[in-house]
Amino acid sequence: MEAHARRLHGDNLRIIEGPYALGYQVDLDVRGPNDLVLVTVVFYARPAYDTYGLHAEDYPRVWAELGMPSKHRMSEDDALCLYYPLDPPSRRWTATKGLNDLLDVTVDHLGYEAYWRATGGHAGGEWLGDEAEHGFPTVDAA
Repeated sequence: MEAHARRLHGDNLRIIEGPYALGYQVDLDVRGPNDLVLVTVVFYARPAYDTYGLHAEDYPRVWAELGMPSKHRMSEDDALCLYYPLDPPSRRWTATKGLNDLLDVTVDHLGYEAYWRATGGHAGGEWLGDEAEHGFPTVDAA
């Protein structure tokens, strides 16, 4: 999964290993080479968070610029909300697409966040990418 990312990022792609987890850290060019953003991606064998029915490898946690305002972050740990887990695989990231594809999605997301903040943030900022409503459909009890 990491081979393509390793070829592109070389030694800048650092591995973080922990009990039941494999993670990566890399400085990504989000807004220019003088403003690299440290991104941490962690794949948990047994996530402590809800994966909404997805396999753990298809729903890693990705963190960057902790504490920055955003309309698409996980409220419990400030991880980036990169895609809607109930979308079909063609509309979301999956492990079969590889780590570099996830890093590309992350760069796009961070760029959308920066633009959203620059255009007003929670007071009407514009999000440039696709969006899904937060939350999940409820099923009426029969």
